[in-house]
Order: sequence, then structure tokens, then C-alpha cells
Amino acid sequence: MQCATYAYSCKRRCFCPSCHQKRALLFAEHVDEEVLGQVPVRQYVVTIPKMLRLCFKYDRKLLGELSRCFYDSIKEIFLLAAPQAGASSEASPLLPAMISSVQTYGEDPTRFHPHAHCLAADGLLAPDGSLFPIPEPDPVQIMLRFRRRLLQILLAKERISQRLVEVLLSWRHPGFSVFQGDPVHPEDHEARERLARYMAHPPVGLVRLHYDPQMRQVAYAPKHHQGGAGRDSPGTITCPALDFLAALCTHIPDAGQQLIRYYGAWSHVRRARARKGGCAAARPAPSPDTQDGCAHPGKRTWARLIKKVYEADPLLCRRCSRPLKIVSLIDAPSVIEKILRHLKLWDQPERPPPAPAPRTLHYDFEMPAWEDDLGSSDGTE
Repeated sequence: MQCATYAYSCKRRCFCPSCHQKRALLFAEHVDEEVLGQVPVRQYVVTIPKMLRLCFKYDRKLLGELSRCFYDSIKEIFLLAAPQAGASSEASPLLPAMISSVQTYGEDPTRFHPHAHCLAADGLLAPDGSLFPIPEPDPVQIMLRFRRRLLQILLAKERISQRLVEVLLSWRHPGFSVFQGDPVHPEDHEARERLARYMAHPPVGLVRLHYDPQMRQVAYAPKHHQGGAGRDSPGTITCPALDFLAALCTHIPDAGQQLIRYYGAWSHVRRARARKGGCAAARPAPSPDTQDGCAHPGKRTWARLIKKVYEADPLLCRRCSRPLKIVSLIDAPSVIEKILRHLKLWDQPERPPPAPAPRTLHYDFEMPAWEDDLGSSDGTE
């Protein structure tokens, strides 16, 4: 009998690309099968000017305002188009439907870049789940309404001044942007899952990351670079390892912070009412992958998602390709260390951590006297 040991989770939020990717896959399947239903959807990406990003960096509660302001903006645009859809918002409680994911990282993970990725129904939804299509929205009009609402909230919370609002409104290029994607057909489950996965993708990719132990520097290659990361690759971000880790720490969400929000007809309350009333969104037929012993959600979160991430089935023998039997699930740290030491997989550092560098900055107690000398040298004698 041959035994195999698989690591299933490191229990780290955002830092582990493998575990975060499994969560993104699970989220994508949940969105496609449980939330979207048989309606076409569009992708929206909302960004803000660099001058406003520090407000969100030091007050993380403001990140939720990005999603709320954008939903209020598309709700206003969509309801104005309701008469053109052949329905009246007074006669039938039509609502838009949107899922929003707030991210603070972009192409360069060392920069704090708060923005929102959204999936919205391409029309208005009635309580029974029926769709009322509307004309294609104008992203410029959505951007203008979003900008007005967000600036009003930041001004009311005293995060910005009226002078800064006037400066932002006077720009020829507003600094705000709203990207609107093409509609995705409800039968295109692969495209819908791909968009949902992108809404919850991890901040870094291991393929693009390279660490130089000699220089103690990290090189992070651009997204579409071929051949892995390297210091000489065009567009590569190079910085000291500790600075790179410090930049990544800014992307860790606060405890209990909600990054993914559901609005309108896709809100938790609306979907719960629809389930009670028998109007739940129709679920697509299960794919063949979910019928191979991993259809139960508990199994789907481990075996089938690992199969998607690593493109290899962990429940098949690597020699004979026959199904394996799970002997035990080990999560005790002491037992894990004992097993890995026996398999000679326990990674021991080659040397202890380096000693801290000597302090070269000392407080100058003669600073006040030096400032007096500086003040007397500009003609005040």
C-alpha cells in the first residue's frame, strides 16, 4: 500500500495564492449556480483618482462606500430606462441586481489601489425572477453619478475639503473611470465563472514572483510576461523583500470586513424571499465533474477545487490512476511536523535570521539650538 500526503489549506487569508485561488473557485461556482440565474450579466470595473486613495487606505470602512455609491448610480440609470423596457417601476417593483467585490491591489501589488469589480444583471429584475432588458447604459453617465455621490459622502465625512472637490470637478479628465464589458449569455457558464473568479483573485501570483536571496530583493513580473519573473524583464517591479511584504500587508482586510456585497435583486434578503416564495433562480444542470463523487459541497471545497487549481486529481493514484481512499484528515501541527520530518520534507532554515542592523539614526538633543542658528542666519541678526 502506498500513502500520499496532501496539504489542503494553510488557513491564511490573501497571502497564499493556492488557498485563495480555491476560495475564488468556490465563490465563482456559487455565483454561477446559486445567484445569477438565467439572466445576461455585464462586468463593471470602477476606479477613483489617486488623490482620493489615501482616504480609503487609512479608513477601511470607506471601502464599502465604493460599492454602495456605484450600485446607487446604476440603480438610478436603470430605473430611468424602465419605461423604455416596457415596464413601469411603480406598477412592478423592478430592481437592478449586482455583486460587488472591493479590491485594494492591481497590476502592481506594492501600490494601494482601491477599486471595485462588479457583476450586474443586464436589465431590471422582477420579484418572480423575470428580466426586463433595458438599452445599453452609458458608462460616462454612470461615472458622473458615481463621482457625485462619492464626493458628497467623503465631504460629509470630512475626509476631503470643498476646495479639493472643486479641483477634482475642474479636471478635463475626471480621474474616475467606469469600464463596462459586453453582456455575457446565461448559458456561457465558463465566462460567468471566469468573471466571478477575477472578482476574488489573490493579490500576487507565484509564477510572476522571484526572490533573490543574495540581494534580498523581490522581482514581480508583469501580468502577461512569458518565462517567469526576472530582474531584467521589461516592466518588472523590483524592491527589497521586507518592503514587498510591508506593501502586501496593506491589502490584508480588517477582521470582519466584508469585501463582497450583494445588492438589489441579488441581495441575501431578496434571494431568501424568492426561495420561500418558490421563485428561486433556476440552477444550471450539474457538470460531469460534480458527479464523480465530489458533488457534496464538503468534497467540492477540497478535492475538485484542488483538481482545478493544480490540474491534477488528488484522489487518483499517481501510478495506476485508480481512486484513492482517504485514510485521515490531519490538522494537528505537531502531527504534521512529525510526518513531514519522517518524509524529509520539513524545511529547516539554513541559518538563523540575520542580526538587526546597527542604528545609524540618533536623536540630536542640540536640535533646538541648531534651529536657532538657522533662524539667525537669514538676516534676523
